[in-house]
Order: sequence, then structure tokens, then C-alpha cells
Amino acid sequence: MTLAGKKIGRVLSLDAMRGGAALVVVLYHALGVAPLTAAGGWQWWLPVVTAYLVHFGYAGVYLFFVISGFCIHLHWARGRANGVESPQVPFLPFWKRRVRRLYPPYLAALVLYLAHSAYVSHVEVNGAYLWDALLHLLMIHNLDPRTTYTINGAFWTLAIEEQLYLAYFLLLALRVRHGWARTLFVCAAARVGWLLLGRSLGYFAGVEIPVSEAAATSWIIWALGALGVEAALGVTRLPAWCYRLRYSFASLLTAMGLALGLPYVEHRVWLHDAGWLLMHPAWGVGFFVLVNYAVLKEQAWRRAASRAPRGVRWLAPVGLISYSLYLTHLLVLMKWYWFGFTRLHILTVTLLIMTPLAVLFAWGYYRLFERPFMTTRKRAPSPAPHAPPVAAQPELSSAQ
Repeated sequence: MTLAGKKIGRVLSLDAMRGGAALVVVLYHALGVAPLTAAGGWQWWLPVVTAYLVHFGYAGVYLFFVISGFCIHLHWARGRANGVESPQVPFLPFWKRRVRRLYPPYLAALVLYLAHSAYVSHVEVNGAYLWDALLHLLMIHNLDPRTTYTINGAFWTLAIEEQLYLAYFLLLALRVRHGWARTLFVCAAARVGWLLLGRSLGYFAGVEIPVSEAAATSWIIWALGALGVEAALGVTRLPAWCYRLRYSFASLLTAMGLALGLPYVEHRVWLHDAGWLLMHPAWGVGFFVLVNYAVLKEQAWRRAASRAPRGVRWLAPVGLISYSLYLTHLLVLMKWYWFGFTRLHILTVTLLIMTPLAVLFAWGYYRLFERPFMTTRKRAPSPAPHAPPVAAQPELSSAQ
């Protein structure tokens, strides 16, 4: 599928998917912190139902990874689609844009969480505290199991994102020199290799390293997004199944089945490792096909000059602030007890109060700490006399 003019403006469907994924993660964390102890009488079912409702909410993270790969590779893919044989992605300008775009909101959120923690509890500033803060500042806290989920339990995925941006240049070199088949093989091998490294260090040296939270194990998912944007611009041709929803659903159901079954398998046996190696890529493939389908459908309704579907119009604004929502929602959810709700009210308060509050707070945060650092496009020169005006297209955002 080739987009008209080999250009991609703002893809509303991806914004909507990003907004939906962010809301699902909010609900996952909101219902996860609620007091779901067993209730007597007819309320006994509430914890069970709630647990199943949020069980797969974490999978929104893998949709973020696919969309991130799509957006980051857009510049190179657009250059190739427009006839540039070897499009350049200079390292320093790339990182300057990434740091300016993403780090100030992250740093502000980090300071906010540290200040909140100091306010609500006693904080001892010792070596462990400084080490934790330093790894978070450098966004490598996912490499130490003692710091992966501290300060803010959602920040580990942002560390993965930054490390995948660094790995992008290796991905690009592999793709240019060897093509996509070998590149995806290398990305899959990195997932296997990191698992083997983790198992070896644990068995022979007694050193534990995060495995699921490592960039190397998510690289294959991120690379699928990069492949998707090339297909969207006609640089690469994908098989027909990569656009069919039934294959997306089949892959997602496979991931769900593995997620439900693996907890019942002993953690350090080959069967568990084999299932784990397949589970996250199954999420990735399912979302990869879903993204391809969404971009294809959006091009169709744009060609027909139709309005965006209602769900897309509702969720796309949330997608615009999804990075701020991801950064701040746990701070809002920490205050759920202000409402003093009972177990019977968990779902209603979460859906009607806490989630809208998290979105509202994220919108204000976006205006203060994210929007001022978004890259602005240079003003186009005035058209020559009698020349028709050129409609400017907003670029697709590459933030989470």
C-alpha cells in the first residue's frame, strides 16, 4: 500500500490507537491498585471479574513499541520513497531532536515523583537512593532489577524506548546492507541471546539482570513498526496477510493464551522459556498487522474525502497527549483513596472519576512540559505570485 504522493502527514488512526493503548494502561494500573480483597455475599465475584478485565492491559506497551518504530523510521523511509538512494539519518541531529522532544517532560515527571515520595514518606538519601536516581536520570534503570520498577513503575518502558532509539542506527545499517529478512532474524536472535545471557549470569555467577524489561528482547517488536512504515510508503512490499484482521486476532489470541498458561509452568525450564520467547513477539505481530490495516483503511477514507470514524475522532486527541498521560497517570492514581469508595464502586469510580482525572491532569502537563519542547516546523516561504498555495501537512509525532 502506497500513500498518495509518497507522503505521510498525521495519521489519525495511529494517534487513536496510541490514545486507546494509553487509556488501557491507565485502567490496568487503576484497577491494579484498587483493594480487590475477597468480598462476602454476592460481591465475591468482583475481584475475579476485575482481574480478568485488566489482565491484558499491559499489552498496550507492545502497541506503543510498534507505533514508535513506525514513526522513528518515517524519515528514512520517506526519503527512499521519494527517490533518494541512501537517505541519511545523522546521529547527532537525531539525538538532539529526541532529547529535546522527550527528555524535558520525563525529567519534570521524575522530579515530581521524587518530590511526592519525599512528601508522603521518609526518604533516606543514601547510596542506594542516589544510584536509583542516577540510573533514572540516564534512563538505564531497566538494566538493574533493584531499580527497574522504583520511583514510577511505568518508567521502565521509557528506558527501553531510549535504548531502542540508540539501536536504531544498527537496525538501519542491517536493513540497508542485508534487507529485512536478515534484519528481523538478527532482532529475533537478540531476544534469544539476551534470555540466554540472563539465564547464564543467574546460574553461573548469581547475577540477576532484567530480561522482559530489556531493550534487546523488545527490539524485534520495534523493528516490525519500522517495516510497517516502509510498506506504507511503498518502499517494501508485504504479503497480503499483513493487512488482514483475522491474522492480527489470531496472533493476539496466541499471546493471550501464552500469557495465561506460562504462570503455571515452572519458571526456569525450557518449556517456559520457549513460550516466553514467542509471547511478546506474538503481541508484536498482532499489533503490526493491526497498524498496517489501520493505515490502509485511513488512506481509503481520505481518498474518499470521508470523515474519520467516530472512534478515531474521539481517541486521537488522547493519543496526542499519550506521552504525558503515560508519564503522570500513576501520580493521579495514587490518590484514588480520596474518594473512599468501596469494592462495589471500584469500576464506576475508576471509569467515571479517576481515568478522566488522569487525562485532565495529563492535558495540563502536556501544555506545560511537553508542548513547549515539541519540534516546530520552519515556516514555508511565501509562494510566488500567481502560484497555487501548498497545503502544509503536520508531521507524524514520534513520541509515545
